[in-house]
Amino acid sequence: MSKAGRTAGLIGAAVGVLAAGAAAGVAVERQMIGRRSGQRAQLEAEPFGSLRGTPHVFTADDGVELYVEIDELKRSRRPAAPPKRRLRRKTPDGPEDLTLIFAHGYGLNMDCWHFERRDLAGIGTMIFYDQRSHGRSGRSPKENVTIEQLGRDLYGILQKFAPSGPVILIGHSMGGMSIMAMAEQHPEIFGDRIIGVGLCSTSAGALDQTPIALPGRAGMLVRRLATPTVAALARIPDVVERGRKAGTDISYLLTRKYSFGSEVPPAFTEFVNEMIAATPISVIAEFYPIFALHNKYSALEPLQKVECVVVGGDSDHLTPFEHSEEIVRHVPGAELVEVKNCGHLGLIEHHREFTAALLGMIERAEQSLGHR
Repeated sequence: MSKAGRTAGLIGAAVGVLAAGAAAGVAVERQMIGRRSGQRAQLEAEPFGSLRGTPHVFTADDGVELYVEIDELKRSRRPAAPPKRRLRRKTPDGPEDLTLIFAHGYGLNMDCWHFERRDLAGIGTMIFYDQRSHGRSGRSPKENVTIEQLGRDLYGILQKFAPSGPVILIGHSMGGMSIMAMAEQHPEIFGDRIIGVGLCSTSAGALDQTPIALPGRAGMLVRRLATPTVAALARIPDVVERGRKAGTDISYLLTRKYSFGSEVPPAFTEFVNEMIAATPISVIAEFYPIFALHNKYSALEPLQKVECVVVGGDSDHLTPFEHSEEIVRHVPGAELVEVKNCGHLGLIEHHREFTAALLGMIERAEQSLGHR
């Protein structure tokens, strides 16, 4: 047998072992589902994807249509607990209310902000959008699948839907990178229009030096093989999409392993799994290489002019907490929040801690408005 044949055989055997282990894990998981407490059952009943705002369509500078939803500030609404103050800046024409813009991460859509959208309601107008090629937004030309373009998309949404008044930007993973790209392109609006930034489970660079799936050299090997492997899979999308549907239980376990750092209700995993599964393999393949090229440390300086919080999980395998620490080293004065037993989707897994950190940043931004 040739060396290539032996290698293929070893890979096949490894896949078989992983599949068998995953199948066994699924069986155990399904047995555990029936033993949940009343509190767990209540969490499972969370109506994910049910929070909807006024729909809009924004046409980006290259013609791609982005789907946007706006939760308008209702002055009769009582903010949900914990109590929150409505943020306003005084102007000669009267007070201006705050606008919050949320940018989601790779392979997800705006619904990933479910808990933050629910618990921050009433602070100000909230804008959510699906990144290009994700969710309900239009497909991007391949040549415009860049972090820089995501920054231009975010700036366009800011200009269109929040043309005046104070703004806070909140981004998760790739959404945080979008904010960094906009800061590089428009540093002048930070400390002026932009008064606060929340960066959740993200990185400013060096992701190509971060092992994935496995620690050390094995993880770096997996990273090097990931790009050509995903590209190859994208050439047979029909086969891959059928496999994703057939391998639901295995994908469920992989989602749980790489999204969360603690035991979460199965509904949380299923919710994330559905968002990822809804993202075509061709989109996954087009976007994946841009993260190895991402380097925005030099773009972080404008964030020193605003209230900034950087939140990450200690068990994040995709953007390890060291990346959050590195961001804060480049943004003196930013608050760093480490959430224990937390993976990459901490905004769902430990949403109370993430929301509390964001709320603290928002309240400090309010205080800064009072000194202008």
